Amino acid sequence: MSMNIFDSIKQEFSIPDAYENWRTYREELTACVLATKNARKMPNQSVDRVDSKRPEEGSKGTLAVLGAGPCNDLDINRLSEAFDHIDLIDIDTKSITAGLNRQNKAHDSRIDIKLMSVSGITEEMVTHFFNRLYMYIIEKGHSLTEGEFIARSLSEFQLIENFMYRDLTDFETVLPEKHYDTIIAAGLHSQLFSMISYCWHILAGNISEQLFSGRIVNPDPFHDHIREVDDRLIPLLNTAISNSARKRILLASEYDPMNPVEGAWQCIRDIRTRYTGGSISLTESTLEWPFFPEQGRKYIMLIQDIVLI
Repeated sequence: MSMNIFDSIKQEFSIPDAYENWRTYREELTACVLATKNARKMPNQSVDRVDSKRPEEGSKGTLAVLGAGPCNDLDINRLSEAFDHIDLIDIDTKSITAGLNRQNKAHDSRIDIKLMSVSGITEEMVTHFFNRLYMYIIEKGHSLTEGEFIARSLSEFQLIENFMYRDLTDFETVLPEKHYDTIIAAGLHSQLFSMISYCWHILAGNISEQLFSGRIVNPDPFHDHIREVDDRLIPLLNTAISNSARKRILLASEYDPMNPVEGAWQCIRDIRTRYTGGSISLTESTLEWPFFPEQGRKYIMLIQDIVLI
């Protein structure tokens, strides 16, 4: 194992044949964006299938896509017809460029690629987290204990936290106040720390096998800390999104009440709290996301369509 394994880890986040396999989901999610009302509001916050056949007449304005990635889940051609300008925002601009090339929109002057983080954490910071923790394991060798590994994992993560956005002014560069007519964030909230978590599990799995005779390293302390950070960051992020949107926000989050997805569940609860508090108009619907068919992985995505009051 070497530090170059981080490049391999990044490849794990690239789903093969995603553009082809997500065609129906892409069409439905794009239709949600283009619909006048993307869902029927259900009693007691229940969810229903999307009504995607009511295009908004004369829909123009500005659109931001947060965590755009390769845009496999959105039809950029259709969106570019409906909006005057689109900002695609991510910490990995190479994937955005690849996605635009795939959809033949790489040279559209109405579309801008923005290298920005919605949390303050960059890909370089994640790389440093992995490399520093990896080197610590190498230096300790067989003397490493589970407690030492967990403690060092938390301390390395806390170093990253020092760069995390802590108040609304920190978001002003990526999400200026009242800057976009519509903002989309699909699958964003569950991905805020997914790369860090995956890196940790790779390293924990290796030391379990090579140093601890197969004994599994307890993941709870690290997971619990990520959950605490999500609990603080996600409501702040959602407020920043709300402040930056003039008209509408569309959030898509993995929906599994029995087995909540970290990050996604905090987002869902936060938005529902805002709705019951009367600060937003909210409709909800669900779509099926065939995330990785070859592995049998799919999600029910809760679409929260927010009209700002």
